[in-house]
Amino acid sequence: MFLLALLGYLAAGHGAPLKLRIVDEAGRPVWARLEVYGPGGKPYQPSTAILDPRSKGAAEAPGYRASFVVEGECALDVPPGEYRVIAERGLEYERVESNVKTGEGEARIRIAPWIRMRERGWYSADFHVHRAIEHVAALAQAEDVNLSVVFTMWNKRNLWEGKPLPAPPVMTISPHHAATIMNAEDERGGGAWMLHQIPEPLALGVDGRWHPPGIEFVRQARARRAKGGLFPWFDLEKLIWWEVPVIMALEPADSLGVLHNHYQQYLMMDNEAWGRPRDKSAHPGAGGFSSYTTGLYYRYLNLGFRLPPSAGSASGVLQSPVGYNRIYTRLEKPFTAENWYAAYRTEPSFVTNGPMLFFDTFTEDGARKARVRVQAREPIDRVELVANGRILRTFTMEAGTREWQGEAAFDAGSHSWIAARCFLKSGITVRMAHSSPVYLNGKWDAREDARYFADWIDALIAETTNDSARFRSDKEREEVLDLYRKARAVYWNR
Repeated sequence: MFLLALLGYLAAGHGAPLKLRIVDEAGRPVWARLEVYGPGGKPYQPSTAILDPRSKGAAEAPGYRASFVVEGECALDVPPGEYRVIAERGLEYERVESNVKTGEGEARIRIAPWIRMRERGWYSADFHVHRAIEHVAALAQAEDVNLSVVFTMWNKRNLWEGKPLPAPPVMTISPHHAATIMNAEDERGGGAWMLHQIPEPLALGVDGRWHPPGIEFVRQARARRAKGGLFPWFDLEKLIWWEVPVIMALEPADSLGVLHNHYQQYLMMDNEAWGRPRDKSAHPGAGGFSSYTTGLYYRYLNLGFRLPPSAGSASGVLQSPVGYNRIYTRLEKPFTAENWYAAYRTEPSFVTNGPMLFFDTFTEDGARKARVRVQAREPIDRVELVANGRILRTFTMEAGTREWQGEAAFDAGSHSWIAARCFLKSGITVRMAHSSPVYLNGKWDAREDARYFADWIDALIAETTNDSARFRSDKEREEVLDLYRKARAVYWNR
């Protein structure tokens, strides 16, 4: 009877489990993220692994949603045959692809770092995580991201409703990994406003899509910040939202999203969702979308805002792992969430979903020069120096280049800031890094940038006036329009 059952099992296409063991460079079992594909590219996932909440399981098409997270080992119940296994552990580790067969015992997959940023004094953060708290420790280690900003309050969803607040509000995962969990996102018609480390929940569960305006929650959070303190921290995760120029005029953020959740591992969302549509004839395709959104950051820098670029994946909502888009900042003190934010406010930083970018300026023989060094695990396409939104110099790479450094002189007296950016060769998405700016003493005429945002608010005012269904009363409409007019005046009077 046993033999008949076994023959029936094999006839149905089943075989011995595919056993995988994932180890680091020292042979120790580690957390990692895997993709497993069988004949025809069909993905497989073990039932006990941590999956993305939007994954549909084995029937899912290949890509990020086919991935899963395990610690050290796993077994998959699959038909006999050969399978392609992809193993990753965040941006600092090599991406390993192996072909393994069932029936050959446990397959050992070694995954090693190609760079160790914390050994150089740099620590990473993902400013936009929507994953279950009980999975955060595993996900942070599987992607080796040092600081995860996990949103537990999001519009009408409040994880702490009817529960005691977490004490402390930071999860210590390891000496090199932590997660903050008292973070709130107000995401409605005007945009998404990200508030980090708030001491207590805000009443975000409102019915109006445009009223009350998001700036009210920003101000409520800011009122809870001690003089000279860091928290609550206000991050503008994306600059395409309609009310961003209003917020920036009246309640400027602490950081601005440059590498945001439209940059995903296997695709690029080159649309503005419900934000202000771009001119696609001037900015076509994924590359055009990237240059457009980055250009918005440049305009705010031109207007005198001194704010670092931020990055976030929105893992759990969009198709990227935790830490895919991340910020690196140089940290001289021991790693803690507070020390990280303090350094991020004042020290050099960069955002990336691939290359590691080191940028500074210096003076030599009376000339101001920029110095750039880039390292990547995939081929580099180009490196650019950008000042006040204009490309000063482009360095193109020879085929296969994975490490490059160079210098270039520039006219510091003609610009108010300079930065570096780097792009990898990628045909399916945009893989890039962008440095924080170095601020200069040169003069820059930002009147065109001010007019740009004044015109933006004019369009917002027109839409608000003409949309009869946007508000529940004329009083609400006038309250919001008054806010917009005040913001417009800030740009118009510059």
